[in-house]
Amino acid sequence: MMCFRRFYANLSCWHRDQDDEIVELMNRRRASANNHEVAVPLAGPSHDRPTARFKLTYNIQLPSEHSYLGKLERVGGLQLLEPNSIHTIPISGHHSIVYPGETIPLILTNSLLSPDGRTESNRIGLVFWEHPHRKKIYGVICQVCEKDDRESAIVLKTKAVQRFELVPHADGALTKSIQREAGRAHYYAQVKILPEVLLADPLTALCAANLTKINPRNRRQAAQFTVWPKFVYDQYGSDEVLLKVRRFLHFLQIESAPAMKDEGGGGEDDPVALSFWLARNIPLSEADRKEVFFTNSVLARMLIVNSILDFTCGFCCKKCDRRIANYVDMFAMSKQGVAGSYCNPSGFVHETLTVYRPIAKTTRTTTKGSKDFSWFPGYAWQITVCNGCNSHVGWKFVATKRGYKPRKFYGLCGKAIRVESDRKVED
Repeated sequence: MMCFRRFYANLSCWHRDQDDEIVELMNRRRASANNHEVAVPLAGPSHDRPTARFKLTYNIQLPSEHSYLGKLERVGGLQLLEPNSIHTIPISGHHSIVYPGETIPLILTNSLLSPDGRTESNRIGLVFWEHPHRKKIYGVICQVCEKDDRESAIVLKTKAVQRFELVPHADGALTKSIQREAGRAHYYAQVKILPEVLLADPLTALCAANLTKINPRNRRQAAQFTVWPKFVYDQYGSDEVLLKVRRFLHFLQIESAPAMKDEGGGGEDDPVALSFWLARNIPLSEADRKEVFFTNSVLARMLIVNSILDFTCGFCCKKCDRRIANYVDMFAMSKQGVAGSYCNPSGFVHETLTVYRPIAKTTRTTTKGSKDFSWFPGYAWQITVCNGCNSHVGWKFVATKRGYKPRKFYGLCGKAIRVESDRKVED
């Protein structure tokens, strides 16, 4: 088992790469070792060289603004809907699962938000037709934050806020349509808002009534009055996963996850938001992604994350199964984390994972650099394909301004790669 605890304990690293940037990293590592400023390196799952970490000089706020969409007009504030309530909203199909909390840019060819008496304005439902579960169709409600009506399209910047399942109409149909100009149809559907179930710690009731939160000592004492030992309750708690998450954030050089209190105890955890943020930023297999989305239990999501964090993984081309990148090269280029959704000029939304570099000789670029519609302002992009099957697997981004670090990095296309856990290799 390739356990993260073993890697975090190992503080040695070595490099064969003589790139100037890596030399600088190693010098910085030696200079700051006494101040404990160095992120602990992890060994690559395919035994490639580990990647040294360095402080980014790029403003990671920029990608989350989606400035490539042009000037947009702000829309009113966020309003959540009651769990288990049913609403009629406009819908649009989406090819991949989206979790609440994600920022989703959209370019739609016809306005789904025009008032027609049947829909609720400034909300749109993304429906996952390709990912049914137990004969039901699911999706996520996106609240419009910014928008711009243009001649041939409507451009939206939205935030996914709540999960839903489609509710059939009286005639059994899942969707209805309204005909519009030029023969275009506007589709809408009835959706049922899914609840987020938070279960209290099972030992809470056994602690003193004046304690608002139990600590490890109280847990040990409380477990003595039950038929089960403490470790049984620990398996259904979040303390262990939160410890692993903090190590994971340190590895990615992220100060803190949204809705997670700092190590000094400041702030409050938001378990619902944190569970979805982790699902977006921890590499999950397709099966795990579905399981995380479809479950209503926040604790169940955290336990899935807990098991995933015990193993490293790699990223493989979906078409030919060639491993093209390693877990250790993953890093956050946006304040959203290591993964984000970005829209191309045609309106296709790409889920993109950022890595420092691919494995040597596994990919190549096929186009010249372009700054047009760049998702990362200050970087030019090039299309990247797999050397094994020539299929598109992502983009290479190269800085066009001085002082930006990293000077280059890669964005892997979520639709073109799959996650391969090293648990299967080791077991």
